[in-house]
Amino acid sequence: MDVGDPTPLMRSRMSLREPPPHARASFGVAGAVGVVVNMVLFVMDIVSDGLLAYMLWRQAQQDEAWSEPVTWFIITLCIILVPMVVINVCSLLWYSQNKQCLGEYSVLHKVGKVGTVQRVLMHLLLLGPLVRYMDILQYGVKMQQERKHLEMGMRGSSSILRRTPRGEVYAVLQMVISRDSAMLDMMHSFLQDAPQLIFQVFLLYRRPELITGTLKDSPYTTAVQVWKIMLGVAAISWSLVTYQDELRRSVPGKDKLSCCASFTCLMWRAAIVASRVMAIGSFAAIYAPEGVRWALTVHMREDGTVHMPFPIVTACVLAAHWLIMVAWIHAQGTNFCGGDSEGQRQPVLEFLYNCVMGVVHVFSYINVKDTPSRRRMAFFYAFCLIENTVMISVWCVEMEPHLSVWFRAVMVFSVEVLWLVGICCLIGYYAFLHPDKDNLGTSRNNASWRS
Repeated sequence: MDVGDPTPLMRSRMSLREPPPHARASFGVAGAVGVVVNMVLFVMDIVSDGLLAYMLWRQAQQDEAWSEPVTWFIITLCIILVPMVVINVCSLLWYSQNKQCLGEYSVLHKVGKVGTVQRVLMHLLLLGPLVRYMDILQYGVKMQQERKHLEMGMRGSSSILRRTPRGEVYAVLQMVISRDSAMLDMMHSFLQDAPQLIFQVFLLYRRPELITGTLKDSPYTTAVQVWKIMLGVAAISWSLVTYQDELRRSVPGKDKLSCCASFTCLMWRAAIVASRVMAIGSFAAIYAPEGVRWALTVHMREDGTVHMPFPIVTACVLAAHWLIMVAWIHAQGTNFCGGDSEGQRQPVLEFLYNCVMGVVHVFSYINVKDTPSRRRMAFFYAFCLIENTVMISVWCVEMEPHLSVWFRAVMVFSVEVLWLVGICCLIGYYAFLHPDKDNLGTSRNNASWRS
């Protein structure tokens, strides 16, 4: 019998012996704090949404002669409710799919009929994400409690701490729920928070007295809008960092992010998102020549030409950006919804996944393929820089009759500087804080900037 190279066999044996991702799972103080932060952000988001809708409704009641406040209230309410319904429906579907695929390793199997009914009711109240956070805490604590010391060596001279079989089940449950919750958080951020940010920036521009310092009416409405914008940027950035950390946690051989790395990633995401939101919201808020009452209507001017309002132009620009991103992601050959081991691809589901990632790429970059991504990231951020610069420059020129020079200069400066701060944090993260930083530049074939 010929003896060949033993390396492939050794690698296969090593891969068989490599522990599954949940074997490395742990749930300490940092994990609990992260879940509590998610719960606080979720509750604050609901409270701010309710306050914002109420304040806009009050303003609509005070300005009965003007129809625009009613329109703003309806649009805000739709941005709040529609994504919440979508997220809770997806959450229920994932609970059901996990039960079919994982059996005893699913939450619905563990909680029984009473727990299932409770979760359905909470989802009908649009509080599904909150239930998932409570599940993460519950199974994380149980996972840590189900550990025992195993004696090893002669006469038990040493011992190691290992989870019991029940603890292994809790570890799988906690990992699956955390992964699904991270994906739902990111979907919620880009379906609700991102459109809400742009729309509230747009509404602030509809009140030039706010910028000129002559605002007297409805100061509380403005305060709630500003608070919602700040909270939205924080929620989007946190959801991206959480998704990034859970993605690494679910892949064998990937180390978790350190606290410093997570903070740097948070600053990177927040700066880029803030820059995008300011540029897009400002561009959408450019006044029509006839005044501020023609915000969303295509109409004829006195000279017979057709006026296309900037909110509609902005929607067309974002739609074109989304189409470009979807085509670009598809060209990368992603295989998120199927693998070689499964024997076949799922093109329809893969296309839907690419469409969802296209929405994310309107605001921020996510590496959708575990291959070297330096060039892809350079293309994306250069593309966004050009787009931001063009939009904020057009806004600066068109708003000259309405806003002072200093305010326009500050806005242009802020958009560009925030983008630069985000890029600096990005470079600092990958150069000094990335868990795999030692392998990023050693080989073109092995280097990956996957977050």
